[in-house]
Amino acid sequence: MNIYYLGPSGSYSEIVAKKIFTAGEHVLVPVHEFIDVVTNVEEDGMGILGIENSTSSSVHESVDSIFHSDVHIIGEVSMNIELHLGGIKGASFTDITDVYSHTQALAQCSIFIKENKLKAHKESSTASAIEEVLALNDISKAAIGGKKSIEEKGMEVVAQHIGNTENNMTRWVIISRNPESLLQPINKVTYAFLVKHEPGSLVRALQAIANSKGNMTKIESRPVPGSDWEYEFWVDVEIPEGSLDNIDSAIAQSTLTHRAIGAYQKGTLYTE
Repeated sequence: MNIYYLGPSGSYSEIVAKKIFTAGEHVLVPVHEFIDVVTNVEEDGMGILGIENSTSSSVHESVDSIFHSDVHIIGEVSMNIELHLGGIKGASFTDITDVYSHTQALAQCSIFIKENKLKAHKESSTASAIEEVLALNDISKAAIGGKKSIEEKGMEVVAQHIGNTENNMTRWVIISRNPESLLQPINKVTYAFLVKHEPGSLVRALQAIANSKGNMTKIESRPVPGSDWEYEFWVDVEIPEGSLDNIDSAIAQSTLTHRAIGAYQKGTLYTE
């Protein structure tokens, strides 16, 4: 089975995919954009999407890609992320004026970038940023990424642990056309719903979740296309065993429309 992830080879998404899926049983396929992961999964296979970071919050490209598709979340994992600055051979930190990386990595290292007056350049992934710096072959250019990826590409780490915080975790979701969870029992669900555009409507929906013993761990609002300041809400809810039907019923009764984006097992935490 094909497993699609945000590439190129060496990206954090590939690292995560290799931790989840057994080599030989699955084929890892790198793609260029978040939406490419979703559109490929709509045809066949499964995919890995970074969905949020503990420092820089939600990855909106992933959220919106899932919102506007028919794929399902069937699992999740998290990983501690350590970010470093990599330059070409012979470069030192005092040479660096420009830094390249994915938007999320740049945000997670914003303090370091600002304090050192570096010019930031956005790339589609940390791995593509490393490839770009290698292609430029300029000692004033550097990439933000994982230590292993930097060194495997033949670059040198010129500054270590440059993230804004020590506790920097990213969460990925596993998506598929098939709504069945990878693991049992199910203890977490993700919903998208609309409520009436009137005072108290969102409160009533959230209270219904609480009354059903659900523990909401995330809420995200995304604009409804073509509407005047109306929003669809995304919620992640941890649920007690055997209470999925109760949560479904509570949300159905307190919203205008709702759909289950995923029902799955709370994820494993990995280290690099």
